[in-house]
Amino acid sequence: MFETKKEKGNALDDLKDLTQKIDTRERLIKVIELESKKISKEISANQKQLKTYNKQLKSLKKEYADMVVKTYKSKSQQSKAMFLLSSESFHQAYKRLKYMEQYNDYRKKQGEAIIIKSDEIKKVNNALIQKKKRKNY
Repeated sequence: MFETKKEKGNALDDLKDLTQKIDTRERLIKVIELESKKISKEISANQKQLKTYNKQLKSLKKEYADMVVKTYKSKSQQSKAMFLLSSESFHQAYKRLKYMEQYNDYRKKQGEAIIIKSDEIKKVNNALIQKKKRKNY
């Protein structure tokens, strides 16, 4: 009789332990599911951001290409000199020279902006890839 009570007590303790382990694992599963949902939302947000960056990059490249074509068409040094020499005054010539310098600076900045956007897109892509890898494991 004493042994039966002891076995019954041990069985109840084992049952409590198993119930506690099951509860703990269920909570862990819920936490993992929540983290998975959160990562999915982040991936979705990053994909939207990536689309936006791609649109901006495409726009920048188009603007830059148009500018390069226009510059190429009026590239000759003679036309630059004629543009400056056809000024009505020294002040106007100075303004035209400054305009040409600003235009060249703007072209350089657009090229740099294209590079920066490309780098941002690569970073977002890499982050998405890493999140997907972590999510799959």
